[in-house]
Amino acid sequence: MSDAFAIVLHSHLPYARGAGRWPHGEEWVHEAILGTYLPLLGLLHDMRDQGIAYRMTIGLTPTLLEQLADADIDHRFVEYCDDQIRRAEQDVRRFGGDGDTGRGALAMFYLSLFRAHRDAYIKRFARDVVGAFADLARTGYVEILTSGATHGYLPLLDTPSVHAQLAVGTRTTRRRIGVEPRGIWLPECAYAPGLEEILELFGLTHFFIDPALLGSERLVGQTHRFEARRSGPGIAAPIVDHDKVDVLRPYLVRDSSVAAVARHDKVSGQVWSAMMGYPGDAAYREFHRKDDTTGLRYWRVTDVNVGLGGKALYSPGEAAERVRSHADHFVQLIRETLAARKDRSRSALLTVTFDAELFGHWWFEGVDWLGRILRELAANGPRPVTVDEWLREQPPRERAELQEGSWGKNNDHSTWVNDRTEWMWRELAKMSVEMSALRAVNVGDALRERAARQAARELLLAQSSDWPFLVTTGQAADYAVERFRVHAMRFRRALDIALRGKADDEVELISLERADNPFPDASPSDFAIGAAVTV
Repeated sequence: MSDAFAIVLHSHLPYARGAGRWPHGEEWVHEAILGTYLPLLGLLHDMRDQGIAYRMTIGLTPTLLEQLADADIDHRFVEYCDDQIRRAEQDVRRFGGDGDTGRGALAMFYLSLFRAHRDAYIKRFARDVVGAFADLARTGYVEILTSGATHGYLPLLDTPSVHAQLAVGTRTTRRRIGVEPRGIWLPECAYAPGLEEILELFGLTHFFIDPALLGSERLVGQTHRFEARRSGPGIAAPIVDHDKVDVLRPYLVRDSSVAAVARHDKVSGQVWSAMMGYPGDAAYREFHRKDDTTGLRYWRVTDVNVGLGGKALYSPGEAAERVRSHADHFVQLIRETLAARKDRSRSALLTVTFDAELFGHWWFEGVDWLGRILRELAANGPRPVTVDEWLREQPPRERAELQEGSWGKNNDHSTWVNDRTEWMWRELAKMSVEMSALRAVNVGDALRERAARQAARELLLAQSSDWPFLVTTGQAADYAVERFRVHAMRFRRALDIALRGKADDEVELISLERADNPFPDASPSDFAIGAAVTV
């Protein structure tokens, strides 16, 4: 037995296909492909080709998979990439004419980078980002996690909707990646008692939690409890007292055979902490300041307390030095943390979790940092593993009672349900009741059957946790409200066609199908199982 390290990246973007470009909309997807997914795939494929024995776990939400595989997004991404290349070319000429050698050199750097990413997208990965991730999964280097179909906040949805989110989500992962998903990234890491039994029904074996959910104090005053039909007997294992739980061990949850894996707060905090996180280092590229003409970024963080106008010029060479220093520090912290644990009778799994879009997009140097730590760990340990691999080798021997909650503020549900968003949840409850009327749709009528499927898609899209999140945080509140209302409207129009539609309605139905086209196998039957939630 030996200790191990698991890095888990959660990749998710709101469903934004054809729903605006800048500052809110499909351009989110384009930016993530260029800034995160292509650099990450290039790194992971290169390391595999070099024989480096790295392993990692990546969550790709079904919503994201459908968008990355969409032909329209593919076409518009190439246009976006070409536009970035033109902007860099413009700056090379502009700064050359102005004698600005510093920014001129950075413009050349960007021009080379954008051209390389475009070439990789078209030639190396054949315009198939999903296929590139699937290839890593099939060869065992990467474990792909599934999620709810549209990242719906499961503890606040009725049980039939939870079943639909998981049924459509797992089918989409299976269809797009070509592997049977075993792990899941619960949307917003949100858990409520009984959810583990529903996960078990879908063949899922593990999920990830905020370590606060392992605590003894109740985080949420009103407890939701899902009612589920068990798929089989649970595994006999003793319950660990709250004061003895260890974040370096996965635990079976309640009476199920599903394991919860907690992220390590201190080690993860080296990256995501606003106070001490690596991305805030003075040498790294400043995300928030853009050139007024082309929108490219030419400045470094300099000092987190300095206004955007006071930022110094970015230096890739200085940033690369900090990447090496921070990667070495991170690896040493992993080793020290594992060596310092009190109970060494069993092997430990140290798990860190991050949003994938942090790497390359928000933290420009993050992919290079990731490559350095994976290379060092693969060579000198502790060995990097996928979480599924570890659980097969080291099945959990104990179980824990988790608290209801999420990764959000105060570890409760308030980031998603509050005075500004309660109306969304009331509307979703009404839509779920209306969905039940489609169980009796005449299957022999092809038009009405298509409309019923479209209604199922629209309800799933309306249930996305992104809409209340964006309202609460104020990041794109008006956009989120509009998107929610549009999906609700399209749901009810599809519902009406499904119940009363005639041949003349086909033109409108085609318009709805073209506007929102993910999850071709979604159906009202996905909502027809499960019992109501009792509160």
